[in-house]
Amino acid sequence: MLLLPFATTSYADDADSLKRLHEMRLLTFGVLGDYYMFSGLEGDTRYNREVESGVKRFENHLAALTTDGNPAAKMASLTKVISSWQAFRQLLDTNRADFLVRGYADARLVSDLSKTALDLGDQLGLAYEEFKSTSKLAISEWTQYCREMSLIIQKITAEYAAHSTSSLGQVARVELTKDGMDAQAERFNTLLQKLQSAPSQEKRIFKMLDQVGVKWEFIAKSIKNYNENAVPFIVSTYGDRIAQNLDTIGDHYSSVATAAK
Repeated sequence: MLLLPFATTSYADDADSLKRLHEMRLLTFGVLGDYYMFSGLEGDTRYNREVESGVKRFENHLAALTTDGNPAAKMASLTKVISSWQAFRQLLDTNRADFLVRGYADARLVSDLSKTALDLGDQLGLAYEEFKSTSKLAISEWTQYCREMSLIIQKITAEYAAHSTSSLGQVARVELTKDGMDAQAERFNTLLQKLQSAPSQEKRIFKMLDQVGVKWEFIAKSIKNYNENAVPFIVSTYGDRIAQNLDTIGDHYSSVATAAK
């Protein structure tokens, strides 16, 4: 009898691979946002290091997923991810080099970078859904909420950085979020309300969730009024912390679901 390609792997291994695909989506928009901060703040070395760190983490995840024996390596959708990543990486390197040498990047290539990030994010989303479906993984609804929220916040903060740090208007034609930042902020609010009803006996999870709410409330007004009194550093910093907390909360509910099996 033939075995399904995913049947020989453990639930934990499959869950780890799925999480890698999710984190690669976050890294895609995290790196894009860090690039905009880097260029918008006149080559800020902190964000240059953040870009390099994000690229390295993405490629480490990709290497793990394409290792012989990992069922994700057999997915056709992962081949498209690799192609999209190579295009994104090339544009990222070109724009960074242009900025460092000339003091500015080509507006068209910066726009292409955003479009390529969107394509890469879409390809990773398809790979995520394919892997989840084929491996028959049952993901906790709370973990799914956390993952959707962290993706929303990374897209919003990247778009905010793009608009608030650009002096050339080269990003005005590119929306990183469906229906704009306002609609995504409303979606985040809806998911946050759902997540706040999640059961948990751990005080640290309640504390982290409270921190997510406080930080989100702090930056939400700035996101809504991004054309007034722009504060990209604060939005970027708080956005990263929110995503980190959501990642931890999502892992908690994932481990609870795994232990229940």
